[in-house]
Amino acid sequence: MTGNISARWWHSLCEPPGIVCNVRHPCGILLRTSTGMKHLLTILAAMVLWTAPASAALFDLRFDKLTEALRILPDADKTSVNEVISLIKSGRNDDALKKLNMLNMGNPENSSLRVLTAYTLFQLGNLVGALQEADKAHDAPNGNSYKCWFYSKLAFLNGQGEVCKRELAHVKKAGDLPKEVKELEKELKKK
Repeated sequence: MTGNISARWWHSLCEPPGIVCNVRHPCGILLRTSTGMKHLLTILAAMVLWTAPASAALFDLRFDKLTEALRILPDADKTSVNEVISLIKSGRNDDALKKLNMLNMGNPENSSLRVLTAYTLFQLGNLVGALQEADKAHDAPNGNSYKCWFYSKLAFLNGQGEVCKRELAHVKKAGDLPKEVKELEKELKKK
């Protein structure tokens, strides 16, 4: 009996008799669907949009840990970096990313610029791109143990437990981020 009720409910939601509407798919295709399905799609889209920013708030960037590699930048780039930091702090991540892309072209091996880029991508919801930038930061010849912690955190969020553990071991050896190490180890144990 429950199956029939569910089937009827779904049928009424997806196919109310005689009421058809057009819905434009994001890629531009016009779809013919029922008004009930249109409402369901709207609700689902709202749920996705409502939950998406939650992952971006998982951690705050430690700007103080980026100064070492930022000191080696030319003065003109340092001014741009200050603007980028202001943009990130005010939530204008699209604008920050544009400036960071320009800065990265002139300073491709600056770990702090790569960390800023990764964090901006993370805030925009591009977790894979953020991990790729964190990997570049990790491989850069400058920086400190924070770039390893940052890489470890993004690897964790991307489901790459082995990379996370390996980088966390580096940070643990350095000994300058005990609180961050302890928190990430705690998160790893939960998984």
